[in-house]
Amino acid sequence: MIRRSKRPRPPDEVAFPVTPFLDMAFQLLAFFILTFRAPSPETKLDLYLPSAPIALPDSPRGVVKAPSLDDPDLETDLLVHAEADDKGSLASLRLGETPVDGVGDLETRLRKYARLIPGKNLRVRLVAPDRLRYEEAARVIAASASAGVASIRLVEPKGERR
Repeated sequence: MIRRSKRPRPPDEVAFPVTPFLDMAFQLLAFFILTFRAPSPETKLDLYLPSAPIALPDSPRGVVKAPSLDDPDLETDLLVHAEADDKGSLASLRLGETPVDGVGDLETRLRKYARLIPGKNLRVRLVAPDRLRYEEAARVIAASASAGVASIRLVEPKGERR
């Protein structure tokens, strides 16, 4: 007679189907990657720049007054159009519809404009394509700040809206 041992056997292993879970995980990952549209952090961003002491000789060094945006007059909003070449360098600048020779000329013209409207906050909307390199945009922003611009808004060109 054959005797059976009374030792406990290890429990039967339950087959865990990993493949369907991995398939679903990759499908969800692909779905969210393909449908995700990241908001551009640089568009429609008001930058309140400190006044440069050189630009405003009447203000004491180091004292910055917060600009007030209570004045809704549109004549204090200037459009600066920056065009970029294929490599992202600054190809041309326009103040409104007037061509500007460079960043230095832009600063000079903004200073003159700021003198024409004393007591009002001068605001600039920088219209630049996405391919414009950050360094070039920073040069335009720095020139605007040293000319006494109270705030700068970065705007996408009309043809490049997503």
